[in-house]
Amino acid sequence: MKKSLIILFTLASFYSYAQSKTALDQKLIGKWEAVSKIETEKTGGTVTDLDKDIYKAGEKSYEFTKNNKVIITQGFGKHKEELPAWTQGNKLFIGKNNKNKDAYTITYTQGRTTLLKTETKTKKGKTIIETEEVILKR
Repeated sequence: MKKSLIILFTLASFYSYAQSKTALDQKLIGKWEAVSKIETEKTGGTVTDLDKDIYKAGEKSYEFTKNNKVIITQGFGKHKEELPAWTQGNKLFIGKNNKNKDAYTITYTQGRTTLLKTETKTKKGKTIIETEEVILKR
């Protein structure tokens, strides 16, 4: 009897963990229009590269589905890419899962969502901080 309860508890815990890892935040579900994407690279605190994309209506969208996918449509519908997506708290993961996966931090404000991802790298002894900020609206 004890072994059965332990097995049942273990399976329930594993299922709960798997669900929390693969589920998308319900606030994300649906289609979002991309407003902008800003990529910044800083070396030693100084901006060394800046790339700003401002999108026209319908140019780029993100559609988060109930089956834990994101469909990114670009070029006014000419190009589509479907990727796995999941959230853990306020962190959004897009693409294949791996142990070093960088997440976007999600912020919601009045019909808009900001996705922010920061990566730190070391190259030739210098610390490089890359930031990507994507702003979406309903």
